[in-house]
Amino acid sequence: MILTWQPIYSVNVVEIDEQHKKLFGILNNFFGVIDKEDKNIENILEELKKYAQYHFDTEEKYFKKFNYPETENHIKMHQFYVEKIAEFEKRKSDEKISLELRDFLKNWWLGYIQNADQKYSDFFNQKGLY
Repeated sequence: MILTWQPIYSVNVVEIDEQHKKLFGILNNFFGVIDKEDKNIENILEELKKYAQYHFDTEEKYFKKFNYPETENHIKMHQFYVEKIAEFEKRKSDEKISLELRDFLKNWWLGYIQNADQKYSDFFNQKGLY
């Protein structure tokens, strides 16, 4: 499974689009490791967690700076993601975890970028953030 960056994922904010592209790269590394049943899964998951938090912090910085009206709902999505990843980490010895985690990551990130993140695109652009 490979995630390929496409223009439909763009939020028209260069910094955030670049972070999304980096996240796709980390996810693709993770998917490759899962498919090979490589034991390096934990290292890549840790990288993904850290980079996701970095990305969330970037978004939240702009939410605060521009007083984004959907801040509370968007932050709840970030919290859900962090909690869900923590649940997966607790179950890391479960043999089914890899496929469930892969499906969660793919579906969550694609849905999040195409839906939640698209909502702030025009708002940020109107504030002069591109």
